[in-house]
Amino acid sequence: MEEIIYNLQLSENKIVPVHIERKNIRNYYIKISPDLNITVPVPLKMNIDTIYKFLNSNKTKKWIEKNINKFQKAKEENIKDDLINGGTVKILDSQYIVYIYESINDKVMLDGFNIYIYSKNSKDKDYLQKQYNEFLKEEAKPYFQKIINKFLPVFKKYNVPAPALKVKPLKSKWGSCRPATAEITLNLHLYKASAECINYVILHELTHLVHAGHKKRFYNFLEKHMPNYREIEKRLDIEAGQILC
Repeated sequence: MEEIIYNLQLSENKIVPVHIERKNIRNYYIKISPDLNITVPVPLKMNIDTIYKFLNSNKTKKWIEKNINKFQKAKEENIKDDLINGGTVKILDSQYIVYIYESINDKVMLDGFNIYIYSKNSKDKDYLQKQYNEFLKEEAKPYFQKIINKFLPVFKKYNVPAPALKVKPLKSKWGSCRPATAEITLNLHLYKASAECINYVILHELTHLVHAGHKKRFYNFLEKHMPNYREIEKRLDIEAGQILC
């Protein structure tokens, strides 16, 4: 894969690097991750001047600035696991107060909006984070699977097999789908988002089992089964900045 880094000038003489990636695709598009990394995947033989013209259009620059500002604002309201006594963690869009105790056995318990962490290494932040992530995965995976099972009847007529589910921490995306192996990977931290956003991400990834790319048919399918998906996407962008940054 060929990559070109292009320094794009925005308003007030602000320069941002744009990563142009040549791939075996038909259409080009632009994406910004919560860490403000700007990437433009383009077809292998697309003329570079056409790409530069696209990037330097007022419409593209305004879109980039709008999304950079959105992620920066969300980052100011960043929600990270605060694994100290009296700290907070987020689960299913709700805040829980953390209580940590030294113990001969590792155990994590929820009680109301309190979370109790019993740990053999209560002073070791890395150990606590790993212990908490394991607990979160145990909670998240059956929750995600239940939503997948809820949507599966929608895909029955397309002869789509029930996908295998993986859950793990991801840095810059909520999930991914491999249609060839009918495998869906969901970000562990998606379990911190709202139920509405989780439903959208799962339906989005399941839709890739029928429509591989992000073409009109893909979005028509999404809209048919989740008419308000555009509004949820906007909320998800904000939550990405808060949770993934």
